[in-house]
Amino acid sequence: MIKLNKITDYAVVILGLLSSRYPNKFSTSKISVDTGLPVPTVAKVCKLLNKADLINAGRGANGGYYCETAPTEINVADIVEAIDGPIAIIACLEESDDLCSTQSICLLSGNWNKANKAILNALKSVSLSDLLNPEEFLKTQNTDTAVLHT
Repeated sequence: MIKLNKITDYAVVILGLLSSRYPNKFSTSKISVDTGLPVPTVAKVCKLLNKADLINAGRGANGGYYCETAPTEINVADIVEAIDGPIAIIACLEESDDLCSTQSICLLSGNWNKANKAILNALKSVSLSDLLNPEEFLKTQNTDTAVLHT
């Protein structure tokens, strides 16, 4: 099973809040209250999202975190990569200088990329808006499926 960690799920929740309430700015404590997540978790996630340029941090009396990007323009792959790093279903697909010890004799060497690209493309095809409005996303999916079957 491919499973995302909880921090990635929390990132979706925080991004959903910030992107759907732009131009409002939120302190970590306000985000915590609105999402029910602990302040240290919110601070950690916001720092990662800010580093990935998915949210911005304003300083000063009117500061706080905010997201200028519409939920329709943020895809799930960007969120996952911001929190977990590059999407790779097996270790040899990760961007790293460490070579697999069996790479020279591996029958699958390079062939996992097709599966990895399919997963990446699937995650890129789902926007934050789709997660915030699942009914609309399901309508679109059902329409697309109906068109394919006719």
